[in-house]
Amino acid sequence: MGDRFAELERARDAALAEAEAFRADLEPSLASSLRRGLERLMQEQAGHVSRLDEATRVALDDAMDRAIPAAVASVSERLRDPDLWLSPLVAPELAATSAEGGWPTTVPGWLAGLLGRGARARVGLGSLDDPGNRVWVAVSSAATSVDPVLAEFGFAPAHRRIGGGRFGVVPRTLPRLDPTGALQQHWKRYRAAYERYEALARVTG
Repeated sequence: MGDRFAELERARDAALAEAEAFRADLEPSLASSLRRGLERLMQEQAGHVSRLDEATRVALDDAMDRAIPAAVASVSERLRDPDLWLSPLVAPELAATSAEGGWPTTVPGWLAGLLGRGARARVGLGSLDDPGNRVWVAVSSAATSVDPVLAEFGFAPAHRRIGGGRFGVVPRTLPRLDPTGALQQHWKRYRAAYERYEALARVTG
């Protein structure tokens, strides 16, 4: 039994090491993605931007220069939590239920629809940008720092959609977060390490 627990600890440490490597590389990727998202928004709402006087434009640039690093720091801090990486599914008990043939009647329709996109034939991690993944939920929380600034400067919210915040500046998909594919490779390594840890935890538990 002692050997089994030691193996579990090694698997846990391996998963958390991959998680830390992911978190470190996420910071510059998320900052760049938010900048690109801001540029898209300003192009989409060029009419509004053209009506801003020079002083307001300078103030907007200054505010976003503070908001984007704050958003990245907030997301990075959330991703320092080991529990997030060792229990990465938003609702594992619902994922298990869905694999058995449908959501229970106690699950609200909106939640079943949201989680349905990430439903799998077995309980486990899917893609990084799966809305049932707590890591992606943390990435999406960048909108908490960015959206109030955009609202203050009079930008119109984007059409309602899942993810991206009210203005669509925060990446809604993995390619928008990281066009290079580097984070995807980190995610694959973490996922493999996590799934080994999860399998050992089930046996040990």
